Amino acid sequence: RQTKKERDALMEHQQQQQHQQPGAQPTAASSTQRTMASKYGDGFVTSASHPELAHQYGNVGTSNPYSNTSRPGTARVAAVEKPPVSGTLDLDRIGQLAEDYIPMQDTLLSLIDALKQTQLAAGDKRQLAEAEKGVAVFLKRLARGDVPEDVAGKMMTMTTTIQTYDWKNAQAIQTGLVNTDWKEHKDWLKGIKALLQLSTKKFRT
Repeated sequence: RQTKKERDALMEHQQQQQHQQPGAQPTAASSTQRTMASKYGDGFVTSASHPELAHQYGNVGTSNPYSNTSRPGTARVAAVEKPPVSGTLDLDRIGQLAEDYIPMQDTLLSLIDALKQTQLAAGDKRQLAEAEKGVAVFLKRLARGDVPEDVAGKMMTMTTTIQTYDWKNAQAIQTGLVNTDWKEHKDWLKGIKALLQLSTKKFRT
């Protein structure tokens, strides 16, 4: 049996061992953190990369706002269309043409005036009205720089053939323009066609 002295010595030894023990046991929270770090390979995890955490911590719906809806697309801007050009043949409203284009304007306007001096049936008058509109729109767009140089160059060649009453080649040039440039210039090409058709009928050589 232990004496009182031995028991006191044993208790003193146990107390010394308790003071020398390492820090407190890990808490449940620190244990969970180490488990998360071990599972995902990093101690910093978010519900954005791991949706299951969102349900655990109550922030459902913030990790992926487009989970149940399609992601919005790119905004579309409607193309701005140019206003239509007036088809009224008024010299004061045509605008200033480049000097190289003046002979072309003179030829087209002279042809319109010459057609007005002929006897015109009802169908001819409709064609002449369409021709006037086409010439007016063409010259106004030409003055504002809205006709490409290659198209203007072909029209200059066409008016040269008109001066020699070469209606066949004039119509061939107009047909070529319709085939290549109708989409952008149909507002006046239709009138030029009517002009040449009526001119061929009235001034056939």
